[in-house]
Amino acid sequence: MDNETEIKKDTNKKLKVILGLLAFATLFIGAFFAYNWLQSMDDALLPDLPSNLVQGRQETGSLQQQAPNFTMLDIDGNEIQLSDFFGTPIILNFWASWCPSCVREMPYFEALYRETDDEIRILKINLLDGDSETLDRVERFMADHGYTFPIYFVTTGEAAGAYGVRFIPITFFITAEGYVAARAQGAINENILQSGIDLITP
Repeated sequence: MDNETEIKKDTNKKLKVILGLLAFATLFIGAFFAYNWLQSMDDALLPDLPSNLVQGRQETGSLQQQAPNFTMLDIDGNEIQLSDFFGTPIILNFWASWCPSCVREMPYFEALYRETDDEIRILKINLLDGDSETLDRVERFMADHGYTFPIYFVTTGEAAGAYGVRFIPITFFITAEGYVAARAQGAINENILQSGIDLITP
């Protein structure tokens, strides 16, 4: 009887070890596929928009999302409204200098800025918190890399909250009428940037 009990205990231990290994393997495989999915989404243009954006309609009657207005600061500390730029297609990008993906996409914005001559407004919105991101750090970053596009700042979570920003970089493509046509989560490249432009220009 004791021998049977020992055998049962030994069998139960082995089953627990096997089940534990299977659970670990399942977790590992799930994490692997989740990671690869996120990586594949990193450079993907996403036509679906944050659910908390206000619904709006263009004259064509097609359902789109109205771009929430917010206040930003220019490099001199002047307050500017997003709506001040309506009338021209807008590329709205949230970023920070400490963000590797943000840094990786910068050259594409610089090249576009040099080419467009204000035909498209590029609004690079820096998330300034005074700690991990400061004005001095941003100015050094711009100077060190020779970027010439204008930069703007937000110091509260109002804009990020309105646009459902949880990760940066994130880019929104806004029509001249003030409607969000698409967004791109993660670092963009030249092709994605052009795809977004095609959606907001005639």
